[in-house]
Amino acid sequence: MITRYPFIARINKAFPIALAALAVLVCLLPGFSAACETMVVVSADLKPYREVLQGIRAASVCAVGEVKLRDVDVLEHIRRTAPAAVVAIGTEAFRTLHPLTELPVVHVMVIPSVVEHAPSANLSGVSMNVAPEAWLLAIKRLFPGTKRVGLLFDPRHSGSFVGEAARAAPAAGLVLKRAELGGADEVPKALNALRESVDVLWMLPDPVVASAPVVEYLVRFSIQHRIPIMTFSRKYLELGAVASLDMDPYDMGVQAAEMANRIARGADKPMNAYARKTRLSVNRNAAGKMGVVLGAAIPGEGTADE
Repeated sequence: MITRYPFIARINKAFPIALAALAVLVCLLPGFSAACETMVVVSADLKPYREVLQGIRAASVCAVGEVKLRDVDVLEHIRRTAPAAVVAIGTEAFRTLHPLTELPVVHVMVIPSVVEHAPSANLSGVSMNVAPEAWLLAIKRLFPGTKRVGLLFDPRHSGSFVGEAARAAPAAGLVLKRAELGGADEVPKALNALRESVDVLWMLPDPVVASAPVVEYLVRFSIQHRIPIMTFSRKYLELGAVASLDMDPYDMGVQAAEMANRIARGADKPMNAYARKTRLSVNRNAAGKMGVVLGAAIPGEGTADE
């Protein structure tokens, strides 16, 4: 049985009303051009990308155009139309648009390490990561007896995020036990070193850690040693992870549109934010088999059993 908790339900319910009001106010501001356009480039026809696009369309105060990577010469088309802002959905779209330095680009659903390795003054975006503080709060609430959290990561991909998490951990009453990886072959040794010193394993969307062979090994290790896994996607709950903290693709699209709206109004400084809306899901069967005692549902938030 997998239980889902809408992580900030009461705040989330207010989003559509607040967003509509904001859109009306912006449109009424002096000098705003109703003819402005936000151009969206989509990496592929995938469900999360479609949800992002829906969020962009719902929140944009400009007309929204869409270009698929293989339909046209994307860079030539965008330079010819000269939109107020360009939104890249997915890593492939981001890589295609990176040479476009003369127009503001907002990225969403892009692998964080790809963004870090391609800095530019015209880039804004919504991170595929949830803020470390939100992660740590979820871990503390769901596993109330936890003191030590184990974290495997490749510093080339997740170094800056893990550094931020390590600085935030003491405020949450947690100790972060970090194990740096140079490759997937180092995972068994790293896990054995953590085995006696952690209460929970935190699985990040790190390309090394999230590779299929490593995920399989992590889950086996977790079950064997009764150390629950807190992961970033609920798809891993079916494999045996105990909990996940997922991002909301639709709201990530709303965030990207809000950045594009500010750009259309004249903002000229890069804007960057973590995904703000999350969903906590729990595999109670896996927890029960491990003898893991879970915390109560977050006060004021509903539950849904699957």
